[in-house]
Amino acid sequence: MNTEHPTAAGYRPQVAIVMRSYNDRPVIRQTLERVLGQGYKNFELWNFDSSSQDGTLDIIREYNAPERIRLNDSKNYNPGRVLNEAVRTVPGEVLVFINSDATPESDDWLERLIAPLADPGVGAVYGRQTARPDCRSLFVKDTERAFGDGREAATWVHFFSMANAAARREILEQYPFETQVQYSEDIEWSYRLRQAGLRIAYVPEAAATHSHNYSLRQSYKRHFGEGKAEAWIFRQGELNTSLLRYCLLPFGMEVLRDLSWGVRRGSLEAILHSVPLRAVQKWARWQGVRAGMKDHAPA
Repeated sequence: MNTEHPTAAGYRPQVAIVMRSYNDRPVIRQTLERVLGQGYKNFELWNFDSSSQDGTLDIIREYNAPERIRLNDSKNYNPGRVLNEAVRTVPGEVLVFINSDATPESDDWLERLIAPLADPGVGAVYGRQTARPDCRSLFVKDTERAFGDGREAATWVHFFSMANAAARREILEQYPFETQVQYSEDIEWSYRLRQAGLRIAYVPEAAATHSHNYSLRQSYKRHFGEGKAEAWIFRQGELNTSLLRYCLLPFGMEVLRDLSWGVRRGSLEAILHSVPLRAVQKWARWQGVRAGMKDHAPA
């Protein structure tokens, strides 16, 4: 991984940081302070809030000017539509996307994140994510597996996360975000970039703390939505969506990885949580992909 300091190459673009938020009062103040405290100063912060009701918006107004705060309706929220609006309305050669609950871990986070974009062959870049201290064991394990040094995710069909990412304006304008999916819009978008011959860069040094403790009900909803989105994203047959290959075998393999991880870490919680969590996740994902295939089947 090339960690050359971006200023050494003279790459100092004007940056717009797009921060999306919804009811993140417990963590957004820290995120705002870390973003505004970056050593790289050639940026503006733009907040896109989904009409938070918990005081999040009051905190945003402490840190940002009214003309750089945009509101959208959480009841009609579509991630691709909001991201496309950001591209249309904010200035900047480079747009950085950071969720309000993804807190940069260093003062050179921004500088490191945008550095690979100096290469015109790089279409997008994303940074590492690490689990919060209160994160449940298996969600810690999943975060480490998906990110870490990047070697594991490099073996998957495709992986990307917009929660801590950046791209040049011309790429974002040429490849707008898909609005037909409600989940995994970042996977869909970055997969199209790869298909167009652009590289996706991963910068583990540009880390942000970001994790969720989903209940089983929340896990079902999320994985159903992601499965439904995968039916659209990989509609050229990139995935085997049979019950065996898409649901049952991944369930067994994930449980084995969980048990091994739990034993190594001495985590009884991971061992006990594994079967119910993975059963819900894999079943929901398979149900979602089936629903998505029906939605997108030719008339």
